[in-house]
Amino acid sequence: MELKVFKQALEGFDYLANVDYKALQGVLDLRLIDGLENGLVQKIEIVTDQSWKLIKAFLLKHEGVDTKTPKQAIKAYYNAGYLNEDDYLFWIQAVNDRNTLSHRYDEEGYQQVLGRMSDYANFFKRLVKAVEEKLEESK
Repeated sequence: MELKVFKQALEGFDYLANVDYKALQGVLDLRLIDGLENGLVQKIEIVTDQSWKLIKAFLLKHEGVDTKTPKQAIKAYYNAGYLNEDDYLFWIQAVNDRNTLSHRYDEEGYQQVLGRMSDYANFFKRLVKAVEEKLEESK
C-alpha cells in the first residue's frame, strides 16, 4: 500500500520538478509561476513524507526495525545496507529542504532549494526501483 501511494505522489512531483520555470517567465504571469512553484513545494512535502513512511514499513517487515521519525527511518535504512553514504546524505538534505520550504523567509535560499527538485525526483525514482527490486526478491 505504501509503495502505491508513494508512486502516485512521485508521479506528480516528478512532472512539476522538471518544468522549466525560467522559460515560462516570458509566457506566463509571474503569479501563476509562483502558484506552480507553491504546488511543487507541496508535492515535495508529500513525497518526502511518503518516502520515509515507505521505508519505515519496509524496515519493519524485512528487518524488524521500527522507527518513529523520518531521519531515524532513513538512518536505519542506511545502516541496514540499503543506501550508500551519498544517497543517505542526499535524502537527509531532502528532508531538511522540505522543512526549509515550509518557512519561506529567504527568497534566495528558497530558489536554491527549488533548483534541487529535479535531482530529488531522480533520487526518489531510484528509491522506488530499489524498493520494488527488494520486494520482488523477497517473494
